[in-house]
Amino acid sequence: MFCFSVRAEESPIAYVKVVNGTCIAIQQGEERPLNLGDPLFKADILKTSKESSLGVSFRDNTLISLGSSSQLRLENFEFDPDNNQLAFAVELFEGTLLYISGLIAKLTKKPEEELRITTPAGTVTVRGTRLFINAEQ
Repeated sequence: MFCFSVRAEESPIAYVKVVNGTCIAIQQGEERPLNLGDPLFKADILKTSKESSLGVSFRDNTLISLGSSSQLRLENFEFDPDNNQLAFAVELFEGTLLYISGLIAKLTKKPEEELRITTPAGTVTVRGTRLFINAEQ
């Protein structure tokens, strides 16, 4: 069982907005089932099972959706525009990802450094507002 008291000092970077079927988050080897409204944290690995999907909303209103049999790590997220601290980085290991950019994409001056989606085949620097990726192993 995952204990949220470990997270007391860490702020969530995103929240589950849609969950269909069986979806889990893994952090330091601990699995926790995901439900509507659950917080997500930096370094969480999100997994969807067969015939499942997951929708996530980040603090800057970036939206991602994972299709069935997908696995994604939340590598980095920083949203402090007043101090010019902006970063969005995820790694899609397998499956499908729909990305819709939020405020970070509009505010960043260095998208090649601050907005990154890594896949088994390479890295995508996000410059647009909507992107669909299918990663196969």
